[in-house]
Amino acid sequence: MTRSIILTPFFLPQDSIKLGRFVTRIDHPHQNHHDPPSTGQPRVLISLLDSYTGDHETASRSAFTTSITSLLSAGFSKRAKTKICVATDRVKTYTLDNSDSWFDEAIGLAATRCWIERALDRGEDIYMIVGYRTVTDASVSQASILGSSAEGQTTVPATLSLAAAGAIAPIGGLLDPSVGIRQQGLDGATSQFVAPGEQVCAFEYRKLCHRWLSSKHVDNSRLSGVRQWSSMERSRDEEDGEDDVIEVELTEVDDLDGDLDGDWDKEVVGNETIFMRSSEK
Repeated sequence: MTRSIILTPFFLPQDSIKLGRFVTRIDHPHQNHHDPPSTGQPRVLISLLDSYTGDHETASRSAFTTSITSLLSAGFSKRAKTKICVATDRVKTYTLDNSDSWFDEAIGLAATRCWIERALDRGEDIYMIVGYRTVTDASVSQASILGSSAEGQTTVPATLSLAAAGAIAPIGGLLDPSVGIRQQGLDGATSQFVAPGEQVCAFEYRKLCHRWLSSKHVDNSRLSGVRQWSSMERSRDEEDGEDDVIEVELTEVDDLDGDLDGDWDKEVVGNETIFMRSSEK
């Protein structure tokens, strides 16, 4: 089965993301989301890889798990229009164990059902985060152009380089250390900074599909199933035969081409399709 992986347009702090979260924007999963208020927590599977460096011109892309930094380097480089290299000592994969079971538990909650109906009423697609990947203490080297020929060391806020690379998330929680600028020529420079801690860089989703039904044509016994319920948000006119029952399913995501806003590049690596944003919409 082909898996679709979304590389984020910037690093996200790990505490801003949760597995099992429902989202409407797959490239910005920290916005417009819903975390089901379940008393239990989903079981998480973790796998670890160590010591990866990516150069968007030379690194091999034979497998996604061994070339994630190369893919990040390529995406940052293309958007920033300058050569960027991402390196990290550790790559982790977090996977939601038994996503169907968590989905059934989540949609059995009134708050989640209401959120789903409201999102669908707005015409939005809904996805559930079933996996994400992180880099730890990622080092980002950026070649840039300077407006003067000053020599020596200059200190600039890290957010400037991060923003130029498209690497910083537009939310709190990311430190802002200083970055050393090393002069290389009359108008060129190289800066290097570290995104501290564990930063989320890629996501895997499953998609919620739905259909509306009329209670007049639905066996009442079927409404006892967790994936079908009477509308909680809408005032339906049964006299006019308006659909008032919603049925949902959790489906695999094979191709996200029609679901992405803006310009994206796509690369197939083994059984995974990697989507990388090439520019912001």
